[in-house]
Amino acid sequence: MTKLQPLQHSANQSVPPRIAMLSTGEEVLFGDIVDTNASWLSAYLFEQGFQMTTRLTVGDSLDAISEGLSQLSRNHDVVIVNGGLGPTSDDLTAQAAALCAGVELQLYDEWVERLIQMYEQWQRPMPDSNIKQALLPKGSEILDNPRGTACGFRVNINGALCYFTPGVPHEFKTMLAQEILPHMQKSFSSVEQKQVHRIYTFGLSESGIANQIEALDIPGEVSLGYRSALPFIEVKIFYSEAAQEVRDFLLKVEQELSANTISVNREVRDLTVSMMKEQGVGLNIIDYSTQGHFHQWVSASAVEQQISISSVNTNPGESIAFGDERSSMIDKLYQQFSLERSGTNTMIIHNIEDGGVEFLLVVQDKILYQAVVFKRDYSFKARNVVISAIAIDMLRRHLNEDEIFADYGSVTRVASSITNL
Repeated sequence: MTKLQPLQHSANQSVPPRIAMLSTGEEVLFGDIVDTNASWLSAYLFEQGFQMTTRLTVGDSLDAISEGLSQLSRNHDVVIVNGGLGPTSDDLTAQAAALCAGVELQLYDEWVERLIQMYEQWQRPMPDSNIKQALLPKGSEILDNPRGTACGFRVNINGALCYFTPGVPHEFKTMLAQEILPHMQKSFSSVEQKQVHRIYTFGLSESGIANQIEALDIPGEVSLGYRSALPFIEVKIFYSEAAQEVRDFLLKVEQELSANTISVNREVRDLTVSMMKEQGVGLNIIDYSTQGHFHQWVSASAVEQQISISSVNTNPGESIAFGDERSSMIDKLYQQFSLERSGTNTMIIHNIEDGGVEFLLVVQDKILYQAVVFKRDYSFKARNVVISAIAIDMLRRHLNEDEIFADYGSVTRVASSITNL
């Protein structure tokens, strides 16, 4: 086998850098936790114009980390190492980095002072074990961590830029955005950040969408990506510059998928809540079906955007009979649950026979009604996700003055009506 020679890293090189990620930890290696950091990093770097070429996961042993780091640093320009920077005995990443770099560990007094300040602010004594987090390979440059005790660091190993990061997701993402990405952009200034145009669809399969888009004339600089998150398919169109050819292509894709597009460049939940805020309306939820899932999902965005939501979540086993007198029954619900009617839309979700669901959206002067049955058996959790998606899309369509009733691939609409109040 030919021995790989160390790369001679040169800044501002014209070819894209080869980037690897080394994830550490027995819990990741053995599947006890999902490595969400790795999937996030790959997508994040791609949007910035960089592309990860290799991912490797190793356990917590010094030999495994050292071997993985040595291997990756010899045939990549950049190695991002994640995990193993904690204060416990199985956190050996800094030691492995020093071994591969051929240097000793050195106590960085500036991080010791930072740790002392953190614990003083928390009004807690600092354990002696935390001093370990200030022991870094000699010659390293500290990467700030404003959200935790584990600093990151950067060191050159075998000609590669090696960045070492904490495993806690929010600490990792902050360090990538604030410390590592700016340095990579400076080191590889010829790399162009990619633009991404996102189209969120509901009711189409990933393969069906791909067939529709790939039948179009795709510009050479455009690349496509798809992400499935029940019940939505997110279509991602990447490009460097919005030339006329690219703009024309984006328009064609939007037209091709228009019947099933629920939002563009923003998730439908956030878009809908934003529209509610712009129009100055609140939302009542009377939910006999999802055991609070719809409220929990929407309220995460509503709290952030300061939108008023009132919710009544009942047992899915409870039943009400709307019949033909929906208006009078709805009046009783307002009284029963003491809900505000003025300046507020109300979404009522209710189970019906044959496992179906009915949706009643009560707006200022109308009752918008539809009932659907599922085309396949879903788990309880997945069923709630689909129901919530239909409810939010129904509300979005009303706010945007679109056709209220859409065709979704996963359900069949068995009834619909619009009743004037």
